[in-house]
Amino acid sequence: MNRRSALKKIISAPIMLPSIAAFAQDRSSLPPHHGENGFINTDPGYAEAEFTEMAPWVAGKLGDIFSSAPKVDIPREVNDGSIFNQNKPYTATWIGHSTVLIQMEGKNILTDPVWSDKVGPFKFAGSPRVSDPAFPIEKLPPIDIVLISHNHYDHLDESSIEELADMFPDATYYVPLRVRDWFEERGIRTIEEYDWWEGGTFKGLKIICTPAQHFSGRWIGDRNQTLWCSWVVTGKKRFYFGGDSGYCSHFKNIGTKFGPFDLTMIPIGAYEPRKLMKPVHMGPDEAVQAHRDVRGKKMLSIHWGTFVLTDEPMDEPPKKLYEAVDALRLSRDDYWALKLGETREW
Repeated sequence: MNRRSALKKIISAPIMLPSIAAFAQDRSSLPPHHGENGFINTDPGYAEAEFTEMAPWVAGKLGDIFSSAPKVDIPREVNDGSIFNQNKPYTATWIGHSTVLIQMEGKNILTDPVWSDKVGPFKFAGSPRVSDPAFPIEKLPPIDIVLISHNHYDHLDESSIEELADMFPDATYYVPLRVRDWFEERGIRTIEEYDWWEGGTFKGLKIICTPAQHFSGRWIGDRNQTLWCSWVVTGKKRFYFGGDSGYCSHFKNIGTKFGPFDLTMIPIGAYEPRKLMKPVHMGPDEAVQAHRDVRGKKMLSIHWGTFVLTDEPMDEPPKKLYEAVDALRLSRDDYWALKLGETREW
């Protein structure tokens, strides 16, 4: 861990809203998503699933965290990492779940990096991985930027982050409010932390923290104490990383402010049982609408085929995605369910 102590802070000039520290203590001056006991979802249509309905389902899933689920045959493409050295200006590679490697204008950007076999509070217990990462973490090119959408274990993985910090000590981590402390506790100092609609710059790119409809927490008692978000990155082209979200009005607002996007990365999995998951996870049909709301051109599907989180079959989300695309008479060429390891230009 010695190399982490040498990390240098990259200072980004804030844009959009002022930092959270600039707000007065008077609650009337805080943004609406800052609740009295943590962060809250503000969409008028948001209604959290009832505890009496959620608790039995959660109890029934507890057995999964101690098991090793059988591998699922998610289509794969051999990727030895050599394509990342071809200096193509705009590429996207699906590594698994919400982990995507974006190459953009000479920068290598990684989203929600997770290489672990299980995701949860303990190494021996957690949601099991049913499809291996597209390639070992050692095959990554030098990483400049890491985008973190929220602190759930399937999006913020301790062992993967520690390995990245050792491999790429100059990488800058972009995180939503109150997630900075988690990184600093692990000796990582190159962190940019933003509230919704705040952002900064990195070597010609603008990086903006944008809303999502979800929740946060890593243990009992810390629910919604840290913020969740999506991310916008703009340069000569622009992309949108949706992180994890239920369908909501935020997408149209983001599209109005920052669209159109050359590429979107939208979650399509973890949607069943629908009554319980709908507030915080989109189904594939809603993902298509979210892509259209933000005014996206190409959509890369994420958050599927990797971890046992909910009840739908692991290979079902892309099938439902293309059913929705066909029903709307849209072009399948614009909606990508990539093979693991597959790289496409955007």
